[in-house]
Order: sequence, then C-alpha cells, then structure tokens
Amino acid sequence: MTWDVATADSEWLVNLVHEAERNGAIVGGQEGRTQVVKISEHVMVKYGGLVRISEAATQDFAYRTVDPSVVHVPRVYRFIEARDSLYPKGYLFMEYISGQNLKEVDLEARKDLFPRIAKIAEHLGQIRGGNMPPGPVGGGEPDGYLYGDDGAKTVFNSVEDMNTYMNKRLALRNDSIDLAPYPLVLCHLDFYRRSMILEDDGVSLCLVDWGYAGFYPRFFEVAMIPCVLPYDASYEKPVMQEIEKLLCLTDEENRLVKLIRCVRAANLRWSFDERPPFDFAAWMASIEEEKLNPSKESRPETPRISFESTLYGDAKRPEDPCNTNGMKGPLA
Repeated sequence: MTWDVATADSEWLVNLVHEAERNGAIVGGQEGRTQVVKISEHVMVKYGGLVRISEAATQDFAYRTVDPSVVHVPRVYRFIEARDSLYPKGYLFMEYISGQNLKEVDLEARKDLFPRIAKIAEHLGQIRGGNMPPGPVGGGEPDGYLYGDDGAKTVFNSVEDMNTYMNKRLALRNDSIDLAPYPLVLCHLDFYRRSMILEDDGVSLCLVDWGYAGFYPRFFEVAMIPCVLPYDASYEKPVMQEIEKLLCLTDEENRLVKLIRCVRAANLRWSFDERPPFDFAAWMASIEEEKLNPSKESRPETPRISFESTLYGDAKRPEDPCNTNGMKGPLA
C-alpha cells in the first residue's frame, strides 16, 4: 500500500502505529509509558502522553542545525496530538535509525565513544538560540530532571523569568542565581545511554529523545548529568570527565552548576505553586452542567483525532528526499 506521511489521515496513521505495536514492531521506550514503534522501513514513531509538539520542534531545529559529522539527529516528518481519551497523546513521526542502543553496547570494548559523546555536548553548546527564550524551541513548558516530578508548571518568556523561578527555590538556602550574563545554547539534558544509538556502521552516533532539550546556559548540560545517570557509574564517570575536560567551565560556572542542582533538590522535596490551584468543585459543576445540557460543540463525535499540530504551519514545507512505501510530497 502506498501512503504519504504528510497527507495521510491522522486517525489512520494513529491506528497504523497501534497496529504495528500489536504486531511486535516496538523498537524502544518503556511499556505503559512512552513507546517507539517502527511503522515502515524508514519511519518510526515515538508516542505517549509525555510526547509534546515542543519536543518535535526542538528535534527539528537540532536536525537542521547540528553538524551530522558530529552527531546524527533523526529527521522529523510530522507531529499529531490525539485527544481520544481524558489525556492527549503525542505522536512524533521521524526518520528510522538502525543501530544499537548504547545500553546494549559493551562500553568496556568501546571506550572510544566517551570523548565523542563529550564532543556532542561541546558542539551543541556552540549553537545559540538567538532571541529565543529559555526552554524548548518555540516556547512552551519546559520538562526535565531540573523540574522534579511535577514539571516546571510555567513557561519562561525571558531569562528573567527563569531567574525568578530558580531564585524562588534557592531562597530556601538564602542564595540566588543570575543567568543573564550567559548565552543560551542548545542543551540536550538527557545524555542517557538509551538516548544514543550507535548506527550500523559502528561509527556514527545518533542522538534521540529531545523532550528535555532546549536553550539554556552551556553548564546546564554538566549540571544534569548526575541526575540522568545516578545508577550507571561506568558510563556517568567517564562521560562527565570527558565533558568537563572539553567544556573547561570557569570557577563561577562550576559554582552555578551546584546551585542548579540545589534547585532540582528543592523541586524534589518541596511543592511550589506556579499555577493557580485547580478548582475541583467548578470542574465537577461543569461536567454536571454538560450532562444536563449537552452541546455538539463540547461533545464532538468525530473525528476521534480532534486536534493536530504541525511544525511548519502555512509555510512551505521541505520535500522529503526519502520516500517510504511510496511517500511523496512535503513533510508535515
């Protein structure tokens, strides 16, 4: 069957993903959480409740800006958000990369990979965000280890916003931070072994899982490594050593690294209300009102996929050079 990932019906594509999953085409992720499914020779899909359009936008930006001789980033084809249940799920359609997850690689036999991983961190740290605010490309709520189990619960529209967020937590120890002097650069912030693929040529490295990535000062990458790898010393220690050697952080940057980790510790221990409290009574009242006075607008029967986000909007989209099962035309 010939199909086009850019123009195929959203519901049909989502059903294709779940059919492939039932047929055992899972190539990554965790059961019951985010899954990665291969749906054709050239396309894989990462999907789940934590997959957001901000991840797709950040990965797409990385694909377009990184040097592929340093690291390969899978090309983004399309993003769909499906609201078929109480919680929406994101479906990120991207280029399929064949190879070994670093979790499966014997690093004792491949110690040459450690300096190359550090080189990736250094390279990303040279890609500036221009006028973009802290956080994911295109804005939105940032995610990651820094924000603890509950997430950031806010959006940073400026460096000042992020300073305010962090200083609210650092006030617990009578300390403060100012990130304004430091340029915002592309940080991945999830250098976990499962986030890297050693491709079939045994040389090329591919970096996936861009959900925590965004624009931050370069030392954020160093600050988050112990959070990513607390139980993998055989990987964490050499990676950290190589990254620190390449980045050569100043004494002040190393001091700020410690403060960033204090912010994470505060987020894990304390609750900070960044949003207005949820009005449960009002929510229940609205449900009861809907039962008494159902409306077509509030209860659409079709389509099952009620919202779709694309990366390019009305702008001209790039042609896809890699057809899949007859894939032609622009990417969505």
